[in-house]
Amino acid sequence: MTTLAQPVSLDPSVAFWLEMAEALAYADAYAAAAAQPGNTAGAESTRIRAATAIAVTAIDFGFFNRVIGLGMAEPAEEADVEAASSFFLERNRAQSVIHVAPRAEPLDLDGWLETRGYIRGARWAKLWHALVNVDPPDRGYHIERIDDTLATTFADVSYTAFGVPPILFDIASSTVGRPGWAHYIGYEDDLPVATGAMRLQSGVAWFGFGATLEAHRGVGWQTAMLQRRLHDAREIGAWLAVSETGEETVQHPVNHSYRNMLRTGFEPAYARQNWVRLPAG
Repeated sequence: MTTLAQPVSLDPSVAFWLEMAEALAYADAYAAAAAQPGNTAGAESTRIRAATAIAVTAIDFGFFNRVIGLGMAEPAEEADVEAASSFFLERNRAQSVIHVAPRAEPLDLDGWLETRGYIRGARWAKLWHALVNVDPPDRGYHIERIDDTLATTFADVSYTAFGVPPILFDIASSTVGRPGWAHYIGYEDDLPVATGAMRLQSGVAWFGFGATLEAHRGVGWQTAMLQRRLHDAREIGAWLAVSETGEETVQHPVNHSYRNMLRTGFEPAYARQNWVRLPAG
């Protein structure tokens, strides 16, 4: 088990993009899903100043109802926390998550969240990779960069691997072919078994949608997916890659996603506190 007891010293631009690249990626993904006919996911997003709030109405689950980037671009005010809380309550979302990075301001954020029924939950590890020295991708894996003709396949593999219900698949599929995004599928023979994506903005690549079908895990697919995306991001001209995953803890001492990132040159930045609100009782 590896721990992130204290945030490391970061360049301010790296610290900013660790949060904002994720926020902007999800804002774009939810906007794309909301634009699909019928918006079956019930996807919505809004800005709370520079932060992003996202929600779905198809299911009530915290991962899909979140606020990202609060207090990062500028100090938050209590009115921002109230707006975040109200965004979920107005949509009858009993479960929601508000991320608070170590560098988020002001320190009063914790108290404002507690007042609105949020408690400390699990933390997520945030990691970064300066795209200076990047290993070449492993050619032993068949990985294809795809276009929107394979959007449905991408969503099917990515979300099925995590047990996400099909009603939310548009969140993954609608980003394929969208400007600023790059998507990948890994094949064993002709069978799609793994996925990965990145969104690029201002020279920063946010990595997400990394998944491998259960029967095909443990053979290096996600390490290969990370290597391919790092290589491509650098070739495109990006200077930084960022991502996030669950923190390793005593209760969960091994996170393979986290270790894959370390293996491919990502550096831990900090463990970000998730403030969660759950149904009463």
